[in-house]
Amino acid sequence: MPRYPEYSARASLVAGSVFERFAAKLKQQTEPYVKLHIGDTYMRPPFELPLGEAFLDAHPTTFQYCNTFGVGALRSTICEKLAQENALDIASNQVMLTSGASNALSNSAQGLLDPGDEVLVLTPAWPFFRGMVRLAGGVVNELPVYMEMYADRELDLAARVESAITPRTVAIYVNTPNNPSGKVVPREQLTVLADIAKRHSLWVISDEAYDGLAFDDREHVSIGSLPGMFDQTLSIFTFSKAYMFAGLRLGFVAASETTIATLNKLMIHQLYGPTTVGQHMMVEPMRRRNEWLPKLRQHYQQLRDAFVGALEFDVHQPEGTYFVFFDATPHLRGRDIIQVVDACIDQGVSVAPGGDFGTHFENHLRLCFTADDPERVLAGASRLNRVMNA
Repeated sequence: MPRYPEYSARASLVAGSVFERFAAKLKQQTEPYVKLHIGDTYMRPPFELPLGEAFLDAHPTTFQYCNTFGVGALRSTICEKLAQENALDIASNQVMLTSGASNALSNSAQGLLDPGDEVLVLTPAWPFFRGMVRLAGGVVNELPVYMEMYADRELDLAARVESAITPRTVAIYVNTPNNPSGKVVPREQLTVLADIAKRHSLWVISDEAYDGLAFDDREHVSIGSLPGMFDQTLSIFTFSKAYMFAGLRLGFVAASETTIATLNKLMIHQLYGPTTVGQHMMVEPMRRRNEWLPKLRQHYQQLRDAFVGALEFDVHQPEGTYFVFFDATPHLRGRDIIQVVDACIDQGVSVAPGGDFGTHFENHLRLCFTADDPERVLAGASRLNRVMNA
């Protein structure tokens, strides 16, 4: 029983921000450092935002609580989008708006896990999901696969996943396009995962935050669209990535009607509902996404090509997202990875250490090629080359 000044045991189960340990050092930099460490974009949204008196007149409930499942017009638009682009033919009662994908993922962990239940997390993975599992009383079982898919396109995924499932496994967490590796999992490998999930009666938590950002005409497949998978899949999306509106804190989850009702019951006890005005703002950008999203994706692909081309060390070319993830082991030369991160900061460029993305990636680094102005990103590549070749 924690009493002042102690905190709950639950609070000790999770780590803070990936970048906290370097915050003081970053503040000491006299020149603005190149931001390659955080997944964001230097661009402003290319679509017009409908704010003004006309918008407020058209949406008189903007400043009131909305339906906790979400604004009707946006839910309908999401259903149209998912049917057209993700092969998810759903009704409005099968989608719920959330405060970003983070809220949807956290609610998913709370709704699916009892204490001691395991989630098979395919890695490298977004760091905060592991904390969400632990806060729900669950256990994270990590299985590295995404980097192996780059190295071996014939990877026996079925054998890898089957060997990691235990009697306590209740869910698989899959993220494609993947942060941080940039891997886009192909349909045939997602079919393998789907077959395993059906065979073992496992939930699938499908993190599709980077939907819309698959490069080189690659197909982004929603695992929930595969035969027999919708009812046991929670498909989670956000407006923070392709829509470039991370500050809006808006996302959504598509799932069966009973799953959505369960998640909504949990959400109203946490934050009641996401921003009303933000939901109204996103209706037209989503409806008109084909006017701006292909251009954005092409621009990001060009940024990827320029950035990877400027690096003087080997990396896998990312197939999606806006990250490069690589093993820095050949470049340590007696240094540990934290010393390398410090050396990067000393050179005026910030990077993210890979250990936070999974226990098998302690010597990896993640780089974001969209978080700063393109000229500065290329300058950051040059600075990285000096550190890696030191």
